[in-house]
Amino acid sequence: MKKYLILAAVLLAVVGLTLGAVSAEEWSFNFGSSSSSNSDGGQYEFTNGALKLQDLTFKIPDGYKENESAKKLAEPAVDLENAKYSLAAFDKDGKQIVVKVFFSDDDKFTSLSGTNEGDVNKTVAGIDGVYNNQAFSDGSVEFKFLKDGKLADVIAPDDATLESIIK
Repeated sequence: MKKYLILAAVLLAVVGLTLGAVSAEEWSFNFGSSSSSNSDGGQYEFTNGALKLQDLTFKIPDGYKENESAKKLAEPAVDLENAKYSLAAFDKDGKQIVVKVFFSDDDKFTSLSGTNEGDVNKTVAGIDGVYNNQAFSDGSVEFKFLKDGKLADVIAPDDATLESIIK
């Protein structure tokens, strides 16, 4: 029974996080021209704690297990024209890590500004982005940043875990 309750809570959290993070009303994105284009192949690799999602690499801490049912590859981003996203989720002792990468076949993301309550511009692990530690009732933190023309969105249980993921 406990296993089913945990699974239901995780699935509910993933759905809520996904819907909240892709709302265009909450975020402002600007595209710039680019001579290179991204593949929409939904590239996903997870080996020995290293997650490679749309050519961006993240380090998943020991003990976190991949949540296969939450994985999304090259899904259309509902509120972002000509954009797609890929998502990976990992669970450990009731805590969750969610990594999403938004990309476009036509252009690159060139700027990011947060408009959610609690958003602040911040540098984490040497990367500039938008940080929020007030968005989730469980104390999770979120950090969004641009890299290689893509928008990365990482949700982690705490600041230390967040930093270890994006280093």
